[in-house]
Amino acid sequence: MKKYKLGMILGRFQIFHKGHESIINKALELCDEVIILIGSADKYGTYENPFNYDTRRIIIEEVYKDRVIIAPLNDLGVGNVPKWGDYVIESCKKIKDIPDLVIYGDEDKCKEWYKNYPNIEYFKIDILNEAVENKVSMIKGGGAVKGTKGKKYVASDSEYESRPEPSKATESIKEILT
Repeated sequence: MKKYKLGMILGRFQIFHKGHESIINKALELCDEVIILIGSADKYGTYENPFNYDTRRIIIEEVYKDRVIIAPLNDLGVGNVPKWGDYVIESCKKIKDIPDLVIYGDEDKCKEWYKNYPNIEYFKIDILNEAVENKVSMIKGGGAVKGTKGKKYVASDSEYESRPEPSKATESIKEILT
């Protein structure tokens, strides 16, 4: 039995990178079960959302198999407000239950989203420090593989350069893109 019964991660995973892996790995370390909600599931083929839901799900499944529960989460179009948080938590509840823990990276504003759920605890992963410590896969030109930078390189057909310890997800992305 781990400290938390149910952890929740929300992300678009456009593109899946080592920061995402750090978040999911921490969730698996802390929680008996982990739900990953893939946001903007209804959007793809754009600069902001190049990959469809199934592609993103397959990449995560390739790395984590049946260790996580993955579900789509369509955009609601309300912005960063508690109404969005209610929608996210209700979606999680339909799948399993209200999470005990939200694990996140750069989205500090998520605490505002879920303010109607005072029993939820939060765990933040410092993605930038994780990237430096783990010698993550890099994109030519330097810098950690983060969604925005990665999408720019995918859109421009630039090549990836792997440094020590490339993630399984990086290999899956390369296969999908080639």
